Amino acid sequence: MRLTFDPIKRLSNLSMAGTGRLQSLATWIIDNRDRVADMGLRDVALAAGVSETTVFRLARRLGFSGYRDLRVALAEIRGIAKGQSLGDATDDHADGAHGSAYMAIARNTIYVHRSILKTTLELVDSEQLERAINAISEADAIHVIGFGSSAAPSTDLYQRLLRFGLAANQYSDPHILSSITGAPRKRALFLAISYSGQSRDVVEALASASRQGHDSILITSNPKSAACQHADIILKAAPSGALIGSETVATRVSQLAIIDMICTGLALDHPRKSEFIRNTELLEKEIEKKRVAPDQSKH
Repeated sequence: MRLTFDPIKRLSNLSMAGTGRLQSLATWIIDNRDRVADMGLRDVALAAGVSETTVFRLARRLGFSGYRDLRVALAEIRGIAKGQSLGDATDDHADGAHGSAYMAIARNTIYVHRSILKTTLELVDSEQLERAINAISEADAIHVIGFGSSAAPSTDLYQRLLRFGLAANQYSDPHILSSITGAPRKRALFLAISYSGQSRDVVEALASASRQGHDSILITSNPKSAACQHADIILKAAPSGALIGSETVATRVSQLAIIDMICTGLALDHPRKSEFIRNTELLEKEIEKKRVAPDQSKH
């Protein structure tokens, strides 16, 4: 069987945007995809707490003729992953006994981040990404919002927008944000980063922007959240159940990857490319003036 689509991407979409038993089953399969490759339809139904009919319906919803084809596809994906892990294991052995525990930590960290990046790519909606890039480039003012663990990625995006010469501000204080959302300037764009999409301050900011006719973008791992009800453009970051690891770190990696996509699109694909590059070069020259010159006496 030769797949023309990615079943993991469709499972991830269903686990976040689906409803009822199909959604819970999709989430269960993502978390147990290696096991499912060896399980029959009845075994999956019992383990996931759903009916056999639900398992069959899910397979058809994903684009397979039946559960058997879904199982074969998951087995193929597992085989590819095992091949990659065997290569990593060979590298671990080559490191020798000395320092192997620390190398294992290092390799596991890279593996986790690689996995979250792969999941992020599977969730990318090219149309939403293009709309986000166009909205940012056309806005007169960009208000970047991020609280808690999302504050650092929002600061990164804010600083990079400044490098493009765009009029941007960043807010991690809800009181200051309230004064901005009360009376934003014309053609303002609100760009919020929120893992859960349930932060009251983020929801209220996007709701206020929507009432006043301003565009908004939301980067979130929960496309069924309250904030999504008010956002015009939604970019999906990887969900917490996509892999084993620190939720905070994994979330940041996914969010930063999306930010990188946005900034690369601004730099390379927009008609104002030459202007962006020129502004970035000028800023780099100014930053260079702030750097301490190397001590030539040591050479």
